[in-house]
Amino acid sequence: MRLVSAALVREHVLKLRAAGGTYHSIGQAARTGAMTVHCIANARRPMVQAEVASRLLAVTEADIRSLHPSPGGTMWRLRALVAMGHTCSRMAAATGIPPATLRRIVRGQALTISPESRQAAIALFDAWWDKAPPQRTRREKLAVGNALKRAALNDWPPPAGLDEDDLDQPGYQPQCGWRHARGTGVADDYPFADRKAAS
Repeated sequence: MRLVSAALVREHVLKLRAAGGTYHSIGQAARTGAMTVHCIANARRPMVQAEVASRLLAVTEADIRSLHPSPGGTMWRLRALVAMGHTCSRMAAATGIPPATLRRIVRGQALTISPESRQAAIALFDAWWDKAPPQRTRREKLAVGNALKRAALNDWPPPAGLDEDDLDQPGYQPQCGWRHARGTGVADDYPFADRKAAS
């Protein structure tokens, strides 16, 4: 078993991390363990097996992005729900996506998104696309008003303004901008509760 310096490999792994790779996804692409990648990235190993080093160095940023879908479609779905009056906090609570992550996606700052987060956002969009958030309290009314102002200010279209056939294509831009949308009813606070109970 031949060992080589981990310095170049560490530098490469850190670039892959900056491109959105997780220890798990980088390890998966290089056919090695996530803990090995973690130890190399955090300078816990001065030397690394030559075979592992060559596999890690062969992983490209494009490989990492292919493992994580482009966040564009998810971003527009979530923005469209904001245009219905839903807040990032409300959407995070419904999907289980960490609030800071969800806000980054909505702001267009996420380079990649996990398949699980993408699926959760699609399921939420399917459940709420034609539903307005509840306005039972003064606080809920203020939150809805702030979400609608944010969508109007940023010209984010409501769900009906998105073209679902093209939505997940990289670089997709909606043809229409913000429009006031009332919805056909009130969205459930926990849209997936029945699904969890059934499973």
